[in-house]
Amino acid sequence: MLAAILALLLAGTAEVVARGLVADRVSDRLRSRLGDTHVEVDGLALAGLARSRFDAITVTGDQARLGRLTGASVDLRLTGVDLGSTPRADHVRGTITIPPDAVADALRQTSARLPVTAVTPDPASGTLVVTAQGGLATVALRPVLRDGRVSYELKDARVLGLPAPEALTRRIEEALQEQSDRQTALQRSALLTVTSLHVTRAGVVAALAADDVAFADPAH
Repeated sequence: MLAAILALLLAGTAEVVARGLVADRVSDRLRSRLGDTHVEVDGLALAGLARSRFDAITVTGDQARLGRLTGASVDLRLTGVDLGSTPRADHVRGTITIPPDAVADALRQTSARLPVTAVTPDPASGTLVVTAQGGLATVALRPVLRDGRVSYELKDARVLGLPAPEALTRRIEEALQEQSDRQTALQRSALLTVTSLHVTRAGVVAALAADDVAFADPAH
């Protein structure tokens, strides 16, 4: 009986160690693109390590980095994961949620033409309401996909509650174009492809997908 108990304890300890090893390796490979993440292995990690392949792994985190964006929440499902000499996954599906504060910070960093005070999601209209210049102006932006690129479409602009002058709306659209150009450059090196966007109270939710994904070397 004692021998059986010890065997179970050793097996349990070995499984815990195996899960830690897998989590560390996957996290290290994704850190340069997603920041710190939490990794969970489906099934027995020991069995997966024995063949260097896992049926499915779930990756989550609430401080992901995406180019200039920080503080995003990520929830990814990796299937057919090979952790051999060249780690890769057959398929990756999931979502990344970009909170309003992260959107505001990205807009501020991209262009001084849009002096952002705050961003408030409006799920009913599918827009982000941007308060600018300390509340004197409001701008409604709709996140859209154009040729697989994430950009923002100007839906409305007001100053003191009145329609903004054409010169101001033109400046806003130029600022948004700058943001789109920068985002395009970032997406060229992205791990995943954005397949859809929608606005929730939590922010902008991007559905992501990719097939035959090679994980970056942790040194890069």
